[in-house]
Amino acid sequence: MADARRVRRLYDRAAARYDAWTRSHRLDELRAHLLSRAAGDVLELGVGTGATFAHYPPGLTSLTALDLSDEMLRVACLKAMTLPFPVQLVRRDFQTLPFEDGRFDTVVSSLGLCGIPDPARLFTEVRRVLRPGGQLLALEHVRPPNRWLGAAADLIDPVFDHLVGCHPNRPTAEWLLASGFTVQVVERRLAGILVALRAVPGEGGLTPGAVPGRG
Repeated sequence: MADARRVRRLYDRAAARYDAWTRSHRLDELRAHLLSRAAGDVLELGVGTGATFAHYPPGLTSLTALDLSDEMLRVACLKAMTLPFPVQLVRRDFQTLPFEDGRFDTVVSSLGLCGIPDPARLFTEVRRVLRPGGQLLALEHVRPPNRWLGAAADLIDPVFDHLVGCHPNRPTAEWLLASGFTVQVVERRLAGILVALRAVPGEGGLTPGAVPGRG
């Protein structure tokens, strides 16, 4: 809980300037491409200021969006007013999910998994709340596949975590595999540091062309 309070303070302070700091044509392209796959009842983890909202298909059944920061959610609330489907914003640490089994068709994370203290626990929760045939869509920065860049990410990880509240060296696709997901790397950018993933509950496996350690 102490860690959650620290991260909440970081993002409460950053909320007013967050959109300006993170505005990127590259990120918007990746979000649009990945989130075009979202369908049905959607749960978004770490919604922040709602940067994803403009990229959701208009035909969603509903969107439930979680974030730890009240100030981030205040900004997201204004953006949610223009969406053509029902939106519920919830202030919560999403290490555990307060929903019944099989509640959602799609779970989304956009740069939200990098700060979770126990990813394996969260991925078990994601499996639980997904309906049969459901999917996780994630846009994340991960440990670079290049040897030297990977070592650099390991070196700066403690500083990055302290200042930003997230980790630059997580092998997210490998952890999803270990949690029993089948993982597709939809797209890679920035030398494999930024990846768009689609994962579905199953026995675990990489789709053709997806390389372990590169997302």
